[in-house]
Amino acid sequence: MSSELFARIVHARCTEKVLAEEPLPASGKSLANEILELAAWAPFHRPANDVHLQDSELKALMPWRFYVLDDSACRQLREELMEKDSSNVMRMLATADCMVQVTWLPNPPQTELPEKILFEASLENMEHLAAASAAVQNLLLAATANGIRNYWSSGGVLRSPEVFDRLGIPTQEILLGSLFFSPQDVQSGTIATSKLRDKRGPLTGWVKRVHLS
Repeated sequence: MSSELFARIVHARCTEKVLAEEPLPASGKSLANEILELAAWAPFHRPANDVHLQDSELKALMPWRFYVLDDSACRQLREELMEKDSSNVMRMLATADCMVQVTWLPNPPQTELPEKILFEASLENMEHLAAASAAVQNLLLAATANGIRNYWSSGGVLRSPEVFDRLGIPTQEILLGSLFFSPQDVQSGTIATSKLRDKRGPLTGWVKRVHLS
């Protein structure tokens, strides 16, 4: 791939939330395995802790997991959650061709964690979280290269224990994000974009070249 083509893909990737009040027709659409597999090439420094590999059908060493719902499963999950949630998550489940629940796999804490603290602050956990984030970026760039609208959501109600249980996600995994992949033809839907995209500022605002004498 040329550097120019890669730069165009990176610049083209953007937040596109496709929203609709009524669900678009579902036909079993999802992401192709060839697109999903590109996430596997993200760098990771350490393998997942053995606690995540025991008694699990997902045995890969990478410290992340993807749980993939096709458009029919998105519509079904929306129906099940409608009475509990009225956020844009419901409107995105109404339009998505695919939704991926991305989790990362923290090391077991060495001591009891305070309430509402999800994981132990450690170098290894920081590395696991960074690796999972790199896998997400790979997937978003791959989707963009294939003309698929995408959005990285923090999850909202999809982070709840009820949804984890419904989707068969182990409780010791932590949701990094819910990724929505939507069609080019949004039909009756609308598209919302990021308010921060054009506020990144110049390189000099976040890059400092260090010179040692």
